[in-house]
Amino acid sequence: MNTLLLLFMILFSLSSILGQGFENDTRKRLSWSVANMDELLKLEEELALNLEHYTNELIKKYNTISWGISMMDVRHVFQSEMGPKKFWENPLNSYSLIRHMESDWHMWQLYMEKPVGLAFLESKKPTMPQYHDFYDAAEGLRRTQWTYDLLAQDISQGLLDGVQYNSSLTALDCFDLVQHLINGSRWSIAMQWIEATKLALDRSDPQPAIQMLRGITPALLYKTLAKAQVEQGEVDKALKAYQLALIYSPKDAELRQEFFDLELKSLIMPGNHSVKPEQKDDGEDIKLPFCCSGQCDLPSKLQLYCWWNTQSHPFLRLAPIKTEFLSLDPHVVLLHDVVSAAERTRFQTTSKKDLLPSGTVDIETDTLLNEQDRTSMSLWYDEHPNDTKRLNVLLQDATGLDMEYSESYQVMNYGIGGLFETHMDSLLKNEDRYRGIPDRLATVLFYLSEVPQGGATVFPELNLTVFPQPGSALFWYNTDKKGYQNTQTLHAGCPVIVGSKWVMSKWIDDLGQELRAPCKVSD
Repeated sequence: MNTLLLLFMILFSLSSILGQGFENDTRKRLSWSVANMDELLKLEEELALNLEHYTNELIKKYNTISWGISMMDVRHVFQSEMGPKKFWENPLNSYSLIRHMESDWHMWQLYMEKPVGLAFLESKKPTMPQYHDFYDAAEGLRRTQWTYDLLAQDISQGLLDGVQYNSSLTALDCFDLVQHLINGSRWSIAMQWIEATKLALDRSDPQPAIQMLRGITPALLYKTLAKAQVEQGEVDKALKAYQLALIYSPKDAELRQEFFDLELKSLIMPGNHSVKPEQKDDGEDIKLPFCCSGQCDLPSKLQLYCWWNTQSHPFLRLAPIKTEFLSLDPHVVLLHDVVSAAERTRFQTTSKKDLLPSGTVDIETDTLLNEQDRTSMSLWYDEHPNDTKRLNVLLQDATGLDMEYSESYQVMNYGIGGLFETHMDSLLKNEDRYRGIPDRLATVLFYLSEVPQGGATVFPELNLTVFPQPGSALFWYNTDKKGYQNTQTLHAGCPVIVGSKWVMSKWIDDLGQELRAPCKVSD
Protein backbone atom coordinates (compact mmCIF):
# COMPACT_ATOMS: atom_id res chain seq x y z
CA MET A 1 0.00 0.00 0.00
CA ASN A 2 1.21 3.53 -0.80
CA THR A 3 2.71 5.14 2.33
CA LEU A 4 0.90 8.44 1.81
CA LEU A 5 -2.41 6.63 1.49
CA LEU A 6 -1.64 4.72 4.66
CA LEU A 7 -0.88 7.95 6.51
CA PHE A 8 -4.13 9.46 5.28
CA MET A 9 -6.08 6.52 6.66
CA ILE A 10 -4.19 6.80 9.94
CA LEU A 11 -4.92 10.52 10.26
CA PHE A 12 -8.57 10.07 9.31
CA SER A 13 -9.15 7.40 11.92
CA LEU A 14 -7.09 9.25 14.51
CA SER A 15 -9.02 12.49 14.04
CA SER A 16 -12.27 10.93 15.16
CA ILE A 17 -10.58 9.43 18.21
CA LEU A 18 -8.82 12.66 19.17
CA GLY A 19 -11.92 14.71 18.46
CA GLN A 20 -13.96 12.75 20.96
CA GLY A 21 -11.26 13.01 23.62
CA PHE A 22 -10.69 16.73 22.98
CA GLU A 23 -14.40 17.49 23.36
CA ASN A 24 -14.33 15.97 26.82
CA ASP A 25 -11.25 18.03 27.74
CA THR A 26 -12.76 21.43 26.61
CA ARG A 27 -15.70 21.45 28.89
CA LYS A 28 -14.01 24.41 30.55
CA ARG A 29 -15.21 26.50 27.58
CA LEU A 30 -11.78 27.86 26.72
CA SER A 31 -13.19 29.78 23.74
CA TRP A 32 -15.00 32.07 26.05
CA SER A 33 -11.72 33.61 27.06
CA VAL A 34 -8.38 34.38 25.44
CA ALA A 35 -6.53 34.45 28.70
CA ASN A 36 -5.58 30.81 28.52
CA MET A 37 -4.96 30.57 24.79
CA ASP A 38 -1.29 29.93 25.46
CA GLU A 39 -2.28 26.82 27.39
CA LEU A 40 -4.41 25.75 24.47
CA LEU A 41 -1.49 26.33 22.12
CA LYS A 42 0.72 24.25 24.37
CA LEU A 43 -1.87 21.47 24.30
CA GLU A 44 -1.92 21.62 20.53
CA GLU A 45 1.83 21.21 20.41
CA GLU A 46 1.60 18.19 22.71
CA LEU A 47 -1.16 16.68 20.56
CA ALA A 48 0.89 17.24 17.44
CA LEU A 49 3.91 15.56 19.01
CA ASN A 50 1.74 12.71 20.20
CA LEU A 51 0.21 12.41 16.74
CA GLU A 52 3.64 12.35 15.17
CA HIS A 53 4.75 9.68 17.62
CA TYR A 54 1.59 7.69 16.91
CA THR A 55 2.02 7.89 13.15
CA ASN A 56 5.68 6.94 13.47
CA GLU A 57 4.69 3.91 15.49
CA LEU A 58 2.09 2.97 12.89
CA ILE A 59 4.61 3.45 10.09
CA LYS A 60 6.99 1.26 12.03
CA LYS A 61 4.26 -1.34 12.28
CA TYR A 62 3.56 -0.93 8.60
CA ASN A 63 7.22 -1.52 7.85
CA THR A 64 7.30 -4.50 10.19
CA ILE A 65 4.28 -6.05 8.49
CA SER A 66 5.78 -5.34 5.06
CA TRP A 67 8.99 -6.98 6.17
CA GLY A 68 7.04 -9.94 7.49
CA ILE A 69 5.24 -10.29 4.17
CA SER A 70 8.53 -10.18 2.28
CA MET A 71 9.95 -12.89 4.55
CA MET A 72 6.89 -15.05 3.90
CA ASP A 73 7.31 -14.42 0.18
CA VAL A 74 10.86 -15.77 0.45
CA ARG A 75 9.45 -19.11 1.59
CA HIS A 76 7.06 -19.24 -1.38
CA VAL A 77 9.81 -18.28 -3.84
CA PHE A 78 12.09 -20.89 -2.32
CA GLN A 79 9.35 -23.50 -2.65
CA SER A 80 8.76 -22.56 -6.29
CA GLU A 81 12.46 -22.84 -7.08
CA MET A 82 12.86 -26.22 -5.38
CA GLY A 83 9.49 -27.61 -6.41
CA PRO A 84 6.70 -28.32 -3.88
CA LYS A 85 7.42 -32.04 -3.51
CA LYS A 86 11.14 -31.67 -2.84
CA PHE A 87 10.56 -28.62 -0.61
CA TRP A 88 7.99 -30.21 1.71
CA GLU A 89 9.77 -33.54 1.91
CA ASN A 90 12.45 -31.78 3.94
CA PRO A 91 11.27 -31.91 7.58
CA LEU A 92 12.96 -28.61 8.40
CA ASN A 93 10.73 -26.78 5.93
CA SER A 94 7.60 -28.55 7.18
CA TYR A 95 8.44 -28.03 10.85
CA SER A 96 9.35 -24.39 10.27
CA LEU A 97 6.04 -23.71 8.48
CA ILE A 98 3.94 -25.43 11.17
CA ARG A 99 5.79 -23.62 13.95
CA HIS A 100 5.54 -20.32 12.06
CA MET A 101 1.79 -20.64 11.47
CA GLU A 102 0.98 -21.97 14.95
CA SER A 103 3.13 -19.51 16.90
CA ASP A 104 4.03 -16.47 14.79
CA TRP A 105 0.57 -15.90 13.39
CA HIS A 106 -0.84 -15.60 16.91
CA MET A 107 1.66 -12.80 17.47
CA TRP A 108 0.63 -11.15 14.22
CA GLN A 109 -2.97 -11.22 15.41
CA LEU A 110 -2.05 -9.41 18.62
CA TYR A 111 0.07 -6.99 16.62
CA MET A 112 -2.76 -5.95 14.34
CA GLU A 113 -4.81 -3.52 16.42
CA LYS A 114 -6.82 -2.25 13.51
CA PRO A 115 -9.76 -4.44 12.50
CA VAL A 116 -8.61 -4.60 8.88
CA GLY A 117 -7.70 -8.18 8.09
CA LEU A 118 -8.86 -9.64 11.40
CA ALA A 119 -12.16 -10.94 10.04
CA PHE A 120 -10.31 -12.91 7.37
CA LEU A 121 -7.83 -14.20 9.93
CA GLU A 122 -10.67 -15.32 12.20
CA SER A 123 -12.33 -17.12 9.33
CA LYS A 124 -9.10 -19.04 8.73
CA LYS A 125 -8.54 -20.00 12.36
CA PRO A 126 -10.32 -23.37 12.18
CA THR A 127 -8.01 -24.46 9.38
CA MET A 128 -4.76 -23.21 10.89
CA PRO A 129 -2.36 -25.39 12.86
CA GLN A 130 -3.13 -25.63 16.55
CA TYR A 131 -0.74 -26.18 19.44
CA HIS A 132 -1.01 -29.93 19.18
CA ASP A 133 0.23 -29.67 15.58
CA PHE A 134 3.33 -27.84 16.74
CA TYR A 135 3.73 -30.41 19.53
CA ASP A 136 3.66 -33.24 17.03
CA ALA A 137 6.17 -31.52 14.74
CA ALA A 138 8.55 -30.82 17.61
CA GLU A 139 8.28 -34.40 18.84
CA GLY A 140 9.01 -35.62 15.32
CA LEU A 141 12.26 -33.68 15.23
CA ARG A 142 13.16 -34.88 18.73
CA ARG A 143 12.61 -38.53 17.84
CA THR A 144 14.61 -38.15 14.63
CA GLN A 145 17.47 -36.51 16.49
CA TRP A 146 17.57 -39.25 19.13
CA THR A 147 17.17 -42.18 16.73
CA TYR A 148 19.95 -41.11 14.37
CA ASP A 149 22.16 -39.50 17.03
CA LEU A 150 22.07 -36.07 15.38
CA LEU A 151 23.33 -32.82 16.88
CA ALA A 152 20.97 -29.90 17.33
CA GLN A 153 23.52 -27.56 15.78
CA ASP A 154 23.71 -29.72 12.65
CA ILE A 155 19.93 -30.00 12.34
CA SER A 156 19.44 -26.26 12.72
CA GLN A 157 21.88 -25.64 9.87
CA GLY A 158 20.34 -28.23 7.56
CA LEU A 159 22.94 -30.98 8.06
CA LEU A 160 20.85 -34.13 8.43
CA ASP A 161 22.68 -37.39 9.05
CA GLY A 162 25.66 -36.33 6.98
CA VAL A 163 23.75 -34.70 4.12
CA GLN A 164 23.74 -30.91 3.82
CA TYR A 165 20.49 -29.33 2.64
CA ASN A 166 19.76 -25.77 1.59
CA SER A 167 17.40 -25.33 4.53
CA SER A 168 17.83 -24.17 8.09
CA LEU A 169 15.90 -23.24 11.21
CA THR A 170 15.58 -19.68 12.45
CA ALA A 171 16.36 -18.66 16.00
CA LEU A 172 12.62 -18.66 16.70
CA ASP A 173 12.27 -22.17 15.34
CA CYS A 174 15.05 -23.35 17.63
CA PHE A 175 13.90 -21.43 20.69
CA ASP A 176 10.33 -22.70 20.50
CA LEU A 177 11.78 -26.19 20.35
CA VAL A 178 13.80 -25.34 23.46
CA GLN A 179 10.61 -24.36 25.28
CA HIS A 180 8.93 -27.56 24.13
CA LEU A 181 11.79 -29.67 25.47
CA ILE A 182 11.89 -27.77 28.75
CA ASN A 183 8.16 -28.33 29.19
CA GLY A 184 8.89 -32.04 28.84
CA SER A 185 11.79 -31.86 31.35
CA ARG A 186 14.27 -32.88 28.66
CA TRP A 187 17.01 -30.61 29.91
CA SER A 188 20.01 -32.24 28.27
CA ILE A 189 18.73 -31.98 24.71
CA ALA A 190 17.22 -28.57 25.51
CA MET A 191 20.72 -27.29 26.24
CA GLN A 192 21.81 -28.45 22.79
CA TRP A 193 19.01 -26.46 21.22
CA ILE A 194 19.83 -23.38 23.28
CA GLU A 195 23.30 -23.45 21.72
CA ALA A 196 21.70 -23.93 18.30
CA THR A 197 19.48 -20.90 18.97
CA LYS A 198 22.53 -18.80 19.82
CA LEU A 199 24.21 -19.84 16.58
CA ALA A 200 21.05 -19.06 14.61
CA LEU A 201 20.95 -15.58 16.15
CA ASP A 202 24.56 -15.01 15.15
CA ARG A 203 24.01 -16.11 11.56
CA SER A 204 23.82 -13.40 8.93
CA ASP A 205 20.58 -14.89 7.57
CA PRO A 206 17.63 -12.48 7.71
CA GLN A 207 15.59 -13.16 10.83
CA PRO A 208 11.78 -13.22 10.67
CA ALA A 209 10.06 -9.95 11.47
CA ILE A 210 8.12 -11.60 14.29
CA GLN A 211 11.40 -11.80 16.20
CA MET A 212 11.07 -8.05 16.76
CA LEU A 213 7.98 -8.82 18.84
CA ARG A 214 9.11 -12.02 20.49
CA GLY A 215 12.35 -10.46 21.65
CA ILE A 216 14.73 -13.43 21.58
CA THR A 217 17.92 -11.85 22.91
CA PRO A 218 21.25 -13.23 24.11
CA ALA A 219 20.18 -12.33 27.65
CA LEU A 220 17.04 -14.44 27.36
CA LEU A 221 19.02 -17.35 25.92
CA TYR A 222 21.64 -17.30 28.69
CA LYS A 223 18.87 -17.05 31.28
CA THR A 224 17.16 -20.07 29.76
CA LEU A 225 20.49 -21.91 29.63
CA ALA A 226 21.09 -21.13 33.31
CA LYS A 227 17.72 -22.59 34.30
CA ALA A 228 18.43 -25.72 32.28
CA GLN A 229 21.83 -26.09 33.94
CA VAL A 230 20.25 -25.72 37.37
CA GLU A 231 17.90 -28.58 36.51
CA GLN A 232 20.96 -30.58 35.44
CA GLY A 233 22.61 -29.91 38.79
CA GLU A 234 25.32 -27.77 37.19
CA VAL A 235 24.93 -24.74 39.42
CA ASP A 236 28.43 -23.37 38.82
CA LYS A 237 27.80 -23.33 35.08
CA ALA A 238 24.39 -21.79 35.69
CA LEU A 239 25.95 -18.93 37.66
CA LYS A 240 28.30 -18.22 34.77
CA ALA A 241 25.35 -18.25 32.37
CA TYR A 242 23.50 -15.74 34.57
CA GLN A 243 26.59 -13.51 34.57
CA LEU A 244 26.66 -13.58 30.77
CA ALA A 245 22.96 -12.75 30.69
CA LEU A 246 23.56 -9.76 32.96
CA ILE A 247 26.25 -8.47 30.61
CA TYR A 248 23.62 -8.21 27.87
CA SER A 249 20.87 -6.97 30.20
CA PRO A 250 22.50 -5.29 33.23
CA LYS A 251 19.36 -3.39 34.25
CA ASP A 252 17.09 -6.43 34.42
CA ALA A 253 16.15 -6.48 38.12
CA GLU A 254 14.41 -9.85 37.93
CA LEU A 255 17.39 -11.43 36.22
CA ARG A 256 19.79 -10.01 38.79
CA GLN A 257 17.60 -11.27 41.65
CA GLU A 258 17.56 -14.79 40.20
CA PHE A 259 21.35 -14.69 40.00
CA PHE A 260 21.70 -13.52 43.62
CA ASP A 261 19.24 -16.16 44.86
CA LEU A 262 21.13 -18.94 43.12
CA GLU A 263 24.48 -17.60 44.29
CA LEU A 264 23.22 -17.46 47.88
CA LYS A 265 21.87 -21.00 47.64
CA SER A 266 25.21 -22.28 46.36
CA LEU A 267 27.04 -20.60 49.27
CA ILE A 268 24.65 -21.88 51.95
CA MET A 269 24.57 -25.45 50.60
CA PRO A 270 27.79 -25.71 48.56
CA GLY A 271 27.72 -29.48 48.03
CA ASN A 272 24.01 -30.00 47.70
CA HIS A 273 23.81 -29.04 44.05
CA SER A 274 26.33 -31.57 42.83
CA VAL A 275 23.70 -34.28 42.52
CA LYS A 276 21.63 -34.04 39.38
CA PRO A 277 17.87 -34.09 39.88
CA GLU A 278 15.69 -36.63 38.14
CA GLN A 279 14.92 -35.83 34.55
CA LYS A 280 13.52 -37.59 31.52
CA ASP A 281 15.97 -39.46 29.36
CA ASP A 282 15.86 -37.93 25.90
CA GLY A 283 14.82 -41.22 24.33
CA GLU A 284 13.21 -43.15 27.15
CA ASP A 285 9.79 -43.01 25.53
CA ILE A 286 10.96 -44.02 22.05
CA LYS A 287 10.58 -47.73 21.40
CA LEU A 288 12.84 -48.13 18.40
CA PRO A 289 15.75 -50.46 17.64
CA PHE A 290 19.25 -49.16 17.04
CA CYS A 291 19.36 -50.41 13.45
CA CYS A 292 17.44 -47.59 11.76
CA SER A 293 20.61 -46.34 10.09
CA GLY A 294 21.35 -49.83 8.78
CA GLN A 295 24.64 -49.93 10.67
CA CYS A 296 24.04 -52.47 13.40
CA ASP A 297 26.96 -53.73 15.46
CA LEU A 298 25.60 -57.26 15.79
CA PRO A 299 26.78 -59.74 13.13
CA SER A 300 24.03 -60.68 10.72
CA LYS A 301 22.83 -64.29 10.87
CA LEU A 302 21.12 -64.04 7.53
CA GLN A 303 22.11 -65.60 4.24
CA LEU A 304 20.66 -63.44 1.50
CA TYR A 305 20.07 -64.40 -2.11
CA CYS A 306 17.77 -63.50 -5.01
CA TRP A 307 15.88 -65.60 -7.51
CA TRP A 308 13.14 -65.36 -10.12
CA ASN A 309 10.00 -66.91 -8.63
CA THR A 310 8.45 -69.12 -11.31
CA GLN A 311 7.18 -71.91 -9.07
CA SER A 312 4.49 -70.69 -6.65
CA HIS A 313 1.96 -70.39 -9.51
CA PRO A 314 1.96 -71.57 -13.14
CA PHE A 315 1.39 -68.01 -14.41
CA LEU A 316 4.75 -66.97 -12.96
CA ARG A 317 6.49 -69.06 -15.58
CA LEU A 318 5.40 -66.36 -18.02
CA ALA A 319 5.83 -63.39 -15.66
CA PRO A 320 8.28 -64.34 -12.91
CA ILE A 321 8.68 -62.13 -9.85
CA LYS A 322 12.13 -60.98 -8.82
CA THR A 323 12.33 -62.20 -5.23
CA GLU A 324 14.99 -61.37 -2.66
CA PHE A 325 15.18 -63.67 0.36
CA LEU A 326 16.02 -61.71 3.49
CA SER A 327 15.34 -64.42 6.05
CA LEU A 328 14.46 -68.10 5.83
CA ASP A 329 13.13 -68.50 9.38
CA PRO A 330 11.03 -66.51 9.79
CA HIS A 331 10.18 -66.23 6.12
CA VAL A 332 10.90 -62.65 4.97
CA VAL A 333 11.18 -61.76 1.27
CA LEU A 334 11.28 -58.59 -0.80
CA LEU A 335 9.29 -58.69 -4.04
CA HIS A 336 10.79 -56.27 -6.54
CA ASP A 337 8.98 -54.20 -9.19
CA VAL A 338 5.45 -55.34 -8.33
CA VAL A 339 3.77 -51.90 -8.29
CA SER A 340 4.13 -49.67 -11.35
CA ALA A 341 4.88 -45.95 -11.16
CA ALA A 342 1.37 -45.18 -12.45
CA GLU A 343 -0.21 -47.34 -9.76
CA ARG A 344 1.91 -45.76 -7.04
CA THR A 345 0.86 -42.30 -8.18
CA ARG A 346 -2.79 -43.32 -8.29
CA PHE A 347 -2.72 -44.77 -4.77
CA GLN A 348 -1.21 -41.54 -3.46
CA THR A 349 -3.47 -39.08 -5.28
CA THR A 350 -6.73 -40.92 -4.54
CA SER A 351 -5.86 -41.26 -0.84
CA LYS A 352 -4.42 -37.82 -0.10
CA LYS A 353 -7.62 -35.89 0.59
CA ASP A 354 -9.14 -38.52 2.89
CA LEU A 355 -6.19 -39.43 5.10
CA LEU A 356 -6.89 -39.62 8.83
CA PRO A 357 -4.57 -40.07 11.83
CA SER A 358 -3.39 -43.66 12.05
CA GLY A 359 -4.24 -45.68 15.11
CA THR A 360 -3.24 -48.86 16.87
CA VAL A 361 -5.63 -51.57 18.00
CA ASP A 362 -5.99 -52.41 21.69
CA ILE A 363 -7.15 -55.99 21.38
CA GLU A 364 -8.23 -56.21 25.04
CA THR A 365 -10.59 -53.24 24.87
CA ASP A 366 -11.31 -53.48 21.12
CA THR A 367 -10.56 -49.78 20.70
CA LEU A 368 -8.49 -47.75 18.25
CA LEU A 369 -5.87 -45.54 19.86
CA ASN A 370 -4.14 -42.50 18.36
CA GLU A 371 -0.80 -42.27 20.11
CA GLN A 372 2.71 -40.96 19.53
CA ASP A 373 3.97 -44.49 18.85
CA ARG A 374 2.46 -44.36 15.37
CA THR A 375 2.74 -41.00 13.67
CA SER A 376 1.22 -41.22 10.22
CA MET A 377 -1.99 -40.57 8.33
CA SER A 378 -3.77 -43.47 6.71
CA LEU A 379 -6.77 -44.62 4.72
CA TRP A 380 -8.42 -48.00 4.31
CA TYR A 381 -8.32 -48.35 0.56
CA ASP A 382 -11.54 -50.32 0.05
CA GLU A 383 -13.50 -47.93 -2.18
CA HIS A 384 -11.38 -48.55 -5.28
CA PRO A 385 -11.36 -52.34 -5.76
CA ASN A 386 -10.32 -52.08 -9.42
CA ASP A 387 -7.06 -50.41 -8.40
CA THR A 388 -6.08 -53.34 -6.19
CA LYS A 389 -7.49 -56.23 -8.22
CA ARG A 390 -4.21 -56.86 -10.04
CA LEU A 391 -2.24 -56.75 -6.79
CA ASN A 392 -4.56 -59.31 -5.21
CA VAL A 393 -3.88 -61.71 -8.07
CA LEU A 394 -0.15 -61.02 -7.93
CA LEU A 395 0.03 -61.60 -4.17
CA GLN A 396 -1.95 -64.80 -4.45
CA ASP A 397 0.42 -66.04 -7.14
CA ALA A 398 3.55 -64.97 -5.26
CA THR A 399 2.60 -66.24 -1.79
CA GLY A 400 0.19 -69.06 -2.49
CA LEU A 401 -2.25 -67.55 0.02
CA ASP A 402 -5.91 -66.76 -0.59
CA MET A 403 -6.49 -62.99 -0.70
CA GLU A 404 -10.21 -63.50 -0.08
CA TYR A 405 -9.24 -63.94 3.56
CA SER A 406 -7.41 -60.71 4.17
CA GLU A 407 -7.98 -57.17 5.39
CA SER A 408 -8.40 -54.19 3.11
CA TYR A 409 -5.36 -52.38 1.83
CA GLN A 410 -4.24 -49.52 4.05
CA VAL A 411 -2.41 -46.59 2.48
CA MET A 412 -0.19 -44.58 4.83
CA ASN A 413 1.88 -41.43 4.63
CA TYR A 414 4.43 -40.39 7.23
CA GLY A 415 5.27 -36.81 8.12
CA ILE A 416 7.97 -35.09 10.19
CA GLY A 417 9.94 -37.83 11.85
CA GLY A 418 7.08 -40.20 11.01
CA LEU A 419 7.45 -43.62 12.58
CA PHE A 420 5.76 -46.77 13.79
CA GLU A 421 7.44 -47.93 16.98
CA THR A 422 8.44 -51.55 17.60
CA HIS A 423 5.40 -53.81 17.46
CA MET A 424 3.96 -57.13 16.35
CA ASP A 425 1.37 -57.34 13.59
CA SER A 426 -0.30 -60.45 15.00
CA LEU A 427 -2.82 -59.43 17.63
CA LEU A 428 -3.86 -62.57 19.52
CA LYS A 429 -2.14 -64.19 22.46
CA ASN A 430 -1.18 -67.80 21.86
CA GLU A 431 -3.73 -69.07 24.38
CA ASP A 432 -6.50 -67.31 22.44
CA ARG A 433 -5.74 -69.00 19.12
CA TYR A 434 -7.74 -71.75 17.44
CA ARG A 435 -10.99 -70.36 18.82
CA GLY A 436 -12.40 -69.13 15.54
CA ILE A 437 -10.96 -65.61 15.84
CA PRO A 438 -8.90 -64.57 12.80
CA ASP A 439 -5.42 -63.15 13.24
CA ARG A 440 -2.79 -61.77 10.92
CA LEU A 441 -0.93 -64.72 9.48
CA ALA A 442 1.23 -62.61 7.18
CA THR A 443 1.97 -59.00 6.27
CA VAL A 444 2.64 -57.35 2.92
CA LEU A 445 4.14 -53.86 2.96
CA PHE A 446 4.26 -52.05 -0.40
CA TYR A 447 6.71 -49.17 -0.78
CA LEU A 448 5.02 -46.49 -2.88
CA SER A 449 7.62 -43.72 -2.82
CA GLU A 450 11.31 -43.03 -2.61
CA VAL A 451 12.59 -41.92 0.79
CA PRO A 452 15.99 -40.19 0.48
CA GLN A 453 16.84 -40.61 4.17
CA GLY A 454 15.38 -42.72 6.94
CA GLY A 455 12.07 -44.54 6.97
CA ALA A 456 13.53 -48.06 7.00
CA THR A 457 11.62 -51.12 8.18
CA VAL A 458 13.67 -52.83 10.88
CA PHE A 459 13.43 -56.32 12.39
CA PRO A 460 15.67 -56.02 15.49
CA GLU A 461 15.55 -59.73 16.36
CA LEU A 462 16.83 -60.55 12.87
CA ASN A 463 19.31 -57.69 12.61
CA LEU A 464 17.50 -56.81 9.38
CA THR A 465 17.05 -53.30 7.98
CA VAL A 466 15.04 -52.78 4.80
CA PHE A 467 15.07 -49.34 3.20
CA PRO A 468 12.10 -48.31 1.03
CA GLN A 469 12.44 -49.20 -2.63
CA PRO A 470 9.62 -47.74 -4.75
CA GLY A 471 7.52 -50.44 -6.36
CA SER A 472 8.72 -53.27 -4.12
CA ALA A 473 6.77 -55.20 -1.50
CA LEU A 474 8.05 -56.68 1.75
CA PHE A 475 6.35 -59.95 2.75
CA TRP A 476 6.71 -61.92 5.97
CA TYR A 477 4.87 -64.44 8.11
CA ASN A 478 3.88 -63.24 11.58
CA THR A 479 3.40 -66.76 12.96
CA ASP A 480 5.62 -69.80 13.15
CA LYS A 481 4.93 -73.18 11.57
CA LYS A 482 2.66 -74.15 14.47
CA GLY A 483 0.57 -71.04 14.03
CA TYR A 484 1.85 -69.27 17.12
CA GLN A 485 3.12 -65.72 17.27
CA ASN A 486 6.70 -65.51 16.05
CA THR A 487 8.44 -62.92 18.23
CA GLN A 488 11.29 -62.70 15.72
CA THR A 489 8.95 -60.72 13.46
CA LEU A 490 8.99 -57.84 15.91
CA HIS A 491 9.53 -54.81 13.68
CA ALA A 492 9.39 -51.04 13.47
CA GLY A 493 9.06 -48.25 10.94
CA CYS A 494 12.01 -45.92 11.56
CA PRO A 495 11.61 -42.13 11.59
CA VAL A 496 11.71 -40.42 8.22
CA ILE A 497 14.57 -37.94 8.06
CA VAL A 498 13.91 -36.49 4.61
CA GLY A 499 11.19 -37.48 2.21
CA SER A 500 7.53 -38.34 1.97
CA LYS A 501 7.16 -41.98 2.89
CA TRP A 502 4.15 -43.60 1.25
CA VAL A 503 3.47 -47.25 2.02
CA MET A 504 0.52 -49.58 1.62
CA SER A 505 -0.02 -52.58 3.85
CA LYS A 506 -2.15 -55.68 3.62
CA TRP A 507 -2.66 -58.15 6.43
CA ILE A 508 -3.56 -61.70 5.43
CA ASP A 509 -5.73 -63.67 7.88
CA ASP A 510 -4.94 -67.17 9.09
CA LEU A 511 -8.54 -68.40 8.96
CA GLY A 512 -9.20 -69.54 5.39
CA GLN A 513 -5.59 -70.52 4.72
CA GLU A 514 -5.81 -73.98 6.33
CA LEU A 515 -5.16 -75.82 3.05
CA ARG A 516 -2.67 -73.29 1.67
CA ALA A 517 -0.58 -72.78 4.82
CA PRO A 518 -1.40 -75.65 7.20
CA CYS A 519 0.07 -75.62 10.70
CA LYS A 520 2.50 -78.29 11.81
CA VAL A 521 1.32 -80.22 14.86
CA SER A 522 4.88 -81.21 15.77
CA ASP A 523 8.42 -80.41 14.60
